Amino acid sequence: MDLKSRIVVFIGPEGSDKTTMATMLSKQSRLPRITTGDIIRDLAKNDTGPLGEECRTMFAAKGYLSGESLLKILVQRFCQDDVTEGLILDGGMRTLQETRAFRSVLDQANLKLPLTVIHLQIPYWTSYLRLVFGKNARKRPDDTLSGVFGRLSKFHFQLHDRISVIQEQPDWELRSVNANKEIEEVYQEVLRWMI
Repeated sequence: MDLKSRIVVFIGPEGSDKTTMATMLSKQSRLPRITTGDIIRDLAKNDTGPLGEECRTMFAAKGYLSGESLLKILVQRFCQDDVTEGLILDGGMRTLQETRAFRSVLDQANLKLPLTVIHLQIPYWTSYLRLVFGKNARKRPDDTLSGVFGRLSKFHFQLHDRISVIQEQPDWELRSVNANKEIEEVYQEVLRWMI
């Protein structure tokens, strides 16, 4: 599959299989998969400067990195040679500030490519089944009722406004995918938007 010269961003609530979809698409397209979580974890572990310290503090407080710092991290990552022809971002545009600033991040990185946002949609109860209650639930230490509720609340906060910002961009497209199905079915629907 040739997805060159394109940026694909997966957004969706907890348990919507963003990582699974991004990984599958990355393998098939050979575009690099970038996840802000991995970058932040690496900085927390290996960066001795102020950004690494902010990442360590964020993990200790179980919070979010400031929008300004996150955008700085993305600019640094998007300037690397492996993304000049495109990339797949596993999660992003988590806040209204981040969504509004995303074009500036691309401009600063001189990454001028068409962008497709894939919005993986699932009902609230599916998040709880996949993460907390279900037979094959992920059950990370923070996959508790209150933990998942908090993360779902953060995702849905100002979601309509974030969607509006995405739709207003002239060379961006937004595609909604029903992710409340088997993984292969969801992936086939994602692929339909890529062709």
